[in-house]
Amino acid sequence: MCLHLLLLAAALIPVNTEGQNGNLYFHNSNFTADLKYLIYSHDGQVHKFNLATRESTALTNSPGVNAHGAMPDRFHPTRVLYPKGRELWAVDVESIQATKLATAPGNISQPSISHDGKSAAVSFKNGEKSWEIGLIDLTTGAYKKVLEQGFQIGHVQHSYQDPLIFYTWETSGYAPQRTWLVNDDGTGNRPFYYAKEPAKWLTPLKEWITHEAWIPGTSDMTMIFDKYGILRVTPDGETKVIIRGHYWHAQATEGGKQLIADDFDGNIWLIDAATGETKRLATGLRKPGDPHLHPSIDPTGKWVVTNTGKTGIAVIRW
Repeated sequence: MCLHLLLLAAALIPVNTEGQNGNLYFHNSNFTADLKYLIYSHDGQVHKFNLATRESTALTNSPGVNAHGAMPDRFHPTRVLYPKGRELWAVDVESIQATKLATAPGNISQPSISHDGKSAAVSFKNGEKSWEIGLIDLTTGAYKKVLEQGFQIGHVQHSYQDPLIFYTWETSGYAPQRTWLVNDDGTGNRPFYYAKEPAKWLTPLKEWITHEAWIPGTSDMTMIFDKYGILRVTPDGETKVIIRGHYWHAQATEGGKQLIADDFDGNIWLIDAATGETKRLATGLRKPGDPHLHPSIDPTGKWVVTNTGKTGIAVIRW
């Protein structure tokens, strides 16, 4: 695949062209809060990519690191959190000094920073048929159980604005009830659309909703309505169609003014949420069998990161 075939309305900048590289999961920012660095996974370790100098540097170098689960802390521009088995660690991107913050009862997934920056939501399997969500206090390291479920939990995300945690019933396909909310004190566990009549996007026995992400600076989420389009959804079940189309993943900028989305054909789209106007930034990024593109946009709308195949990622500037 030739690089010039990928360029449309944007400049595509390859990141660390050697080894196995991957962007973080799309529903949280891949960029430090000061937009100085892109944080990514390289050969199983956490790396930073300086967006000005285009230099990459390792932030971790030890066994057991879950680099794909790293998470820039939006309240601390130089801090990146990452899981290491049962432990939650933090590394300073400037000094590259790592500190263990806490130990949880199980092997934790990607942390998700709370609305007030004081804690991180994590999840893990705690039994043969049991999964748990908990909160880790980022100052004291104390762990507090929030919820236990008898099905596989996935996509745990703490709201940007409210003491709410979103999670999914993960089935690697459609679930009878995929989307869930729980208050971060453990109360009020309910289906996401609990307060309204069954939403229009539901079909009997199946929920055709996937790839959800909180919108920075709001209490809402974007969700993909499979084979229909992208929705903006409130926690009480109100929905608005942002755009019709067969999209795969979507993430919004601060306030939801713009979205970045991919499709099944390997295109990356910039979408104006108010007008529905689309701009194709890149094409030809995915061949059959390649990882999902999982494009992620920074809250200001300046940078996008995406997979470019089995070994590469790139940032996009337009």
